[in-house]
Amino acid sequence: MNYGSSVTLPLRLWFGAEVFFGLAAILSITIAPQDTASNFAWTIKPTVTAAILGAFYASVAPIFVLAMVARRWEMVRVIIWPAIVFTSIELAATWIHWDKFRVESDSFALWYASYLLPPPIFLALFFYQVRRQVSLPALEPIAKPMRIALCALGCLFTIEGLYSFVRPEHFTANHAFDVTALTARATAGWIVALGLMMVSMAWEGAHERVRIGLPFLILPLPLLLVQMSRFADEVDWSHPRLIAALVMFAATSLLGLWLARGNWRTSLS
Repeated sequence: MNYGSSVTLPLRLWFGAEVFFGLAAILSITIAPQDTASNFAWTIKPTVTAAILGAFYASVAPIFVLAMVARRWEMVRVIIWPAIVFTSIELAATWIHWDKFRVESDSFALWYASYLLPPPIFLALFFYQVRRQVSLPALEPIAKPMRIALCALGCLFTIEGLYSFVRPEHFTANHAFDVTALTARATAGWIVALGLMMVSMAWEGAHERVRIGLPFLILPLPLLLVQMSRFADEVDWSHPRLIAALVMFAATSLLGLWLARGNWRTSLS
């Protein structure tokens, strides 16, 4: 399909860099969250909180792989601002808790590069692409009720994440497992990213323009359950906040599955 403006080579190459950063995180914190003392930028305790961060990394990995092969800017635009805000939050958390990191390690160098570089690079590439884009109508418009649902749930996640970042004690004081302030802020970044992804999808308003971001809506719930079950003895499964969070992630997964219907070729060609 020849419609819209193409993804420029610099942006495609940067998506490749993001795949590299994501793969490095998955090979460490997702697969072996119990070994963060040696394989990650900082030692994360309890282990279940490292496993939870690993679930989020795994849930976004397919997005950048899909973005690398997508041909049209309109089909990848949905992920740009969530990526800019997310990486900025993680960078801010790094600066706030600098003393908690193993700053002399290779793992920290990789972590720091993965959050220091993306905000300015994504921002510059966004405006470069905007100057080249063509205004075209949506092929598969999203129904208004679904756009409202995306926006409402996205705003809830975004507000919750921002509040938890500013006041990490909101996250650490009463939860289903122990959480440090650093891990709370790192997790808050993911919550904000998820919320902004849904708001961005509502803004785009077309199925073909949001499909690339859908793994981030669909995968967190099953991956979080798998990761938490690996360290089930560290989790209070009856805690009200955990139950409420799982309900919200279930709603997000259902939205993602509904949006995933249709012809994916229109999102990649």
